[in-house]
Amino acid sequence: MRQIAPQIFWGCLVSYFAFHAVQGDRGVVAWLQMRQQLAALNHQLDDARTERQRLEKQVALMRAESLDPDMLDEQVRRVLGYTDARDRVEFYDAAAPVTPDASSEPPASGAAGSGTPSVLDVLPEAPR
Repeated sequence: MRQIAPQIFWGCLVSYFAFHAVQGDRGVVAWLQMRQQLAALNHQLDDARTERQRLEKQVALMRAESLDPDMLDEQVRRVLGYTDARDRVEFYDAAAPVTPDASSEPPASGAAGSGTPSVLDVLPEAPR
């Protein structure tokens, strides 16, 4: 027993340190988890930088020295919901199939009896 006791002691001591080197708070498994978290955070950082660049570009277009009238018009329409009196606004259900309205008058320039409107039938009328 006296000869095997030191071997058992050193075996337990090595096993203890080996276990904590792999499974401990600063072990190999924790290191791998930290690398995965770092990769995910780097991806989030790249997304945030891209979004910031997009927003900075939009803000630059709205500055007084480089005000883009089209950008201003787009923002007014989108944010405030304003439209110009000359605009044609149509609301539709995106899930509904596109079919000609049966109650409307038949198209004048469409193919006779075809039931489908031609390109000229769907264009807006010119102002008079």
